[in-house]
Amino acid sequence: MDRLDELESKSIYIIREAYAQCRKLALLWLIGKDSSTLLWLVRKAFYGKQPFPVLHIDTGRKFKEMIEFCDARAREFGLKLVVARNEEVLAGAQPGKPLIVVPRDGVRKILVRERASIAIFQIERGRQPQAASQSH
Repeated sequence: MDRLDELESKSIYIIREAYAQCRKLALLWLIGKDSSTLLWLVRKAFYGKQPFPVLHIDTGRKFKEMIEFCDARAREFGLKLVVARNEEVLAGAQPGKPLIVVPRDGVRKILVRERASIAIFQIERGRQPQAASQSH
């Protein structure tokens, strides 16, 4: 088993264990390559099925092709896709400025609304070293 296979195997194990411990999960899907890889891993962990909702936070700033990709994968994979907007964050957004889309409080509000207890999401260790060691 090479290193990539080992990481995939560990990831699938963690995903299955999380689901076994708490059935009220949601997958945070931002449509990027990292969260799309996580979606693929979840589907692989459950033999092509997605046993919990997929949450997408709509920023209003995605390319049309990204939204089409999201909608097509939702249909193709039979996802329960929940699209939510964090209006508080969007109201304070300035055009051309970076947008912090998913502050913890906003995600918590959306999870409560969707009756989910835990969100599964990816953190890039290279870009967010301090966040990679934290649990939320």
